[in-house]
Amino acid sequence: MIYSMTGFGSGRAEAPNLSVLVEIKSVNHRYLDIHIKIPGEYQNFENVIRQKISTAFKRGRLDAFVRIEYKRENIKLDVNEQLIRAYVNMLSELKAAYPIQGEVTLDMLTRLPGLIGVPATDLSAEENDLIAQTIREATSTALAQLKQMRIAEGQSLIKDIDRRLSSIHRHLETILAHSKDFIEHYRRQLIARVSELAPQLVADSGHRLETEALLYAERSDIAEETTRLRSHLDQFAGLKNLEDEAGKRMDFILQEMNREVTTILSKTSGLNELGANIGQAAIEIKVEIEKLREQVQNLE
Repeated sequence: MIYSMTGFGSGRAEAPNLSVLVEIKSVNHRYLDIHIKIPGEYQNFENVIRQKISTAFKRGRLDAFVRIEYKRENIKLDVNEQLIRAYVNMLSELKAAYPIQGEVTLDMLTRLPGLIGVPATDLSAEENDLIAQTIREATSTALAQLKQMRIAEGQSLIKDIDRRLSSIHRHLETILAHSKDFIEHYRRQLIARVSELAPQLVADSGHRLETEALLYAERSDIAEETTRLRSHLDQFAGLKNLEDEAGKRMDFILQEMNREVTTILSKTSGLNELGANIGQAAIEIKVEIEKLREQVQNLE
């Protein structure tokens, strides 16, 4: 099954006096890159989410946003007295340096971010277990939804990839059709060119020139490149059923395909009309390969 690396999922789970919402979005990335945003007092539960995500996916950047509402009894609050002290000192320094009027009030202090917090260490073992289990449930729901979206997106990408592979096959057939008389055409063109530039050399060398031209033409044959290109296409198509990191393998094969097409273009660049037909088909293949590389960058 091919997965896209783009998707979104959300999940909510509830327990007595507790509600957890987990939202996860993913985009393409070379490796697995997980970022989790969770309320500060519940930071010690971050690893619960991280483990669930790393088990579900191999690649992609995944951003998880967690909202926890817990109605507790006998809550103990932490007050950041160092923050209050620094804030009051700063205001005193400002009043001393500038003509500022007014006094520090409780209302001003309570507006300070991070002034009051709920210590996670104040949770009992039962509360820790309850919160962890609820987070797992919400995360599982979000991941299941995300996975379905990545599957749907992956199938859409595969359809586009199949269309481009069919296009490459058609252009390859064009190259093969024009390359049947490749060696003989190249030999005749080479002899004609030498005859034009050095007619005396042709008269003196005779049969030897024919032999050398044939050997040179054979070295310029593109049969090996077209055979390897067809093999790469078959390998690429087989990766669509791969379970593990098909995107990386597809990208590697596309690089090899591009190398073969570049060689074909190099070998046929000097061949009049025959070379032009082969070259045009090879260029179309390179265009499709580049579009395929853009697509497989988003496959897991």
